[in-house]
Amino acid sequence: MTAVQERKAGRSSVLARGGATLAAAGLIAAGLGLGAAPASAAEGDANVENVSFSWQLNDETGGGAYFGGCNFLVAGAAGDSGSSRLWTEADDFYKASEGNVTITKPNAAGEQIAPTWGTKCQTAAGGNVSPSAGSTTNNRVNFAAGTGTVNPATDTGTISWDGDFTIVFYGGLTYWTVSDPVLNVVNGVGTLEGTASGYGTSMEDMTQWVPIAPEQIDLATFDGVDITATGVSVIPDYAGVEVTTAGTPQNRTAASWGSFPQSLVDFNNKTGQSSYWYSSGGAADPKKVAKGFSATYAEIVTPEVPGTPDGNVDVTIPVYEEPPVEPEPETGSFSWAWADPNGANLGTAVQTGDNFVANGSISDVAVTDTRAGGTASYGWTVSGQSTDFSNGTDTISAANLGWAPKLAEGTSPSVTKGAAVTGLNTAQQLATSNAAASATLGADLTLTVPTTTKQGAYSATLTISAIS
Repeated sequence: MTAVQERKAGRSSVLARGGATLAAAGLIAAGLGLGAAPASAAEGDANVENVSFSWQLNDETGGGAYFGGCNFLVAGAAGDSGSSRLWTEADDFYKASEGNVTITKPNAAGEQIAPTWGTKCQTAAGGNVSPSAGSTTNNRVNFAAGTGTVNPATDTGTISWDGDFTIVFYGGLTYWTVSDPVLNVVNGVGTLEGTASGYGTSMEDMTQWVPIAPEQIDLATFDGVDITATGVSVIPDYAGVEVTTAGTPQNRTAASWGSFPQSLVDFNNKTGQSSYWYSSGGAADPKKVAKGFSATYAEIVTPEVPGTPDGNVDVTIPVYEEPPVEPEPETGSFSWAWADPNGANLGTAVQTGDNFVANGSISDVAVTDTRAGGTASYGWTVSGQSTDFSNGTDTISAANLGWAPKLAEGTSPSVTKGAAVTGLNTAQQLATSNAAASATLGADLTLTVPTTTKQGAYSATLTISAIS
């Protein structure tokens, strides 16, 4: 006998014996709002994309140099000059734009413009910069197309960018590259990290020219950051930051004393720039102080409940039940019921690789089996199967829905849980028993869909069946 009837109820109770097949169906509703997704997500997280980033670093990276004209920033990873020497325009190393990265500096009107080889060492007024304090081009690096996730309620987030920029001192005598910066913030405290690479030389021996293997470093550390619905502004740590130095000792008495992060200073022991990233007691120390940076994005709306179109997937399973079948008192009874009529909730989906993944669990299925006596051989099997998800003409195969069955503690040894599987488009076993036994059954659910899935509200029907 197979009985399938969908109707709302607070519990499901089915009594059967002797080979009856009993089923209850539930509706699975999935709302997909697929956009850029975070690596992980929690309540209040929101996905952000097309995030812009801008940073001047400090005055020294645009200041005049005692040799070579000036220090400057370059878009992209500069090529190998072959030795510690001044760059020429013919080298074609200088770029103001490459990929997601641009270099800009202010003009006399305060507008950000792209410098050229001929103007890279000029102030906003058009004169050449000098090594003196306060003289700088104010050139800055800008990244576009950042992606990540932010939570303004907790001042937590991660945003990453693809691209490179190069920091050049003394007109090319020493330079190094930063690749793929990542902003990490947890409760307002965080780091700006990047992959550093370049070429090693020394002021004492400029014949040295050694490629430096890429390594991850902190570009900035900070705290007290406020992540808002439109972006974040950061003032990096510098003032009063102590570092261990391999060369010139750190001066800790001047008013502007401090340092960039230790890992940045350590890396620049290899480039020959180390003392230009902390107070070393020279006249240029005020120019080394770290400048603030910003990351901006379109205004976000932090979801208060799962299912808002921020790359979230909500799946709920309202429960339906079968009408009761009268028991046969002479041999006891078999029944099962949903412990929670709310069914299940798969919560908020997060991006994992090229997929969005939602995790949750079904409501417990309480099996009550009091059958005894007679000559019958008792036992039972509970299974589940889902139809495909649909949204008009768009579908998601039920092969994307999987579960991992589980049993409550103290379950009879005669009861065995089903295997963890992906693919509820075919009937899959939740649990089975080789004898009359009561048990509480459950299953963790996983819905995996590709990030290319069309946005929309999808639904499917999950049917739980019991055979006894």
